[in-house]
Amino acid sequence: MITGFFPGRIRLRAPVFKDTAITERALSILKAPALSSIIKEIEHNPVTGSVLIKYHPTKVPIAKLTSLLPFFKKLEKEAEMYSEKNKAVILAMLDELEGYVKNWETA
Repeated sequence: MITGFFPGRIRLRAPVFKDTAITERALSILKAPALSSIIKEIEHNPVTGSVLIKYHPTKVPIAKLTSLLPFFKKLEKEAEMYSEKNKAVILAMLDELEGYVKNWETA
C-alpha cells in the first residue's frame, strides 16, 4: 500500500483507492480540522488508485500514530483484500479512525 515515503510525502497505491466511497471517506478524514496544521496537500488519482499526501513532518504526532499501529495494520489487511464483500468493514474502520482523529484535538 505504501509505495513511496520520505519526510513530508507519502504515496499510497491500492485498488481500494479506486473505490469512490472509500476514498472520499478517507480523504474527508485527512482533511479534518484536527489535521489541518499537519497535512499540506492531498492528491488523488482514481485511475491508478494512488493518493499522495504532503505533510509537515515536524508536526506529526508520532506518539498518537504509534498507538494506532495495530489499527493501521488491520486496516491495511482489509484494504489488501478489498472487494465489495469487505467494503462495509473498511468504511466502518474509517469511521473508527475518524473518532481517533477527532480526539486528537482534545487530547
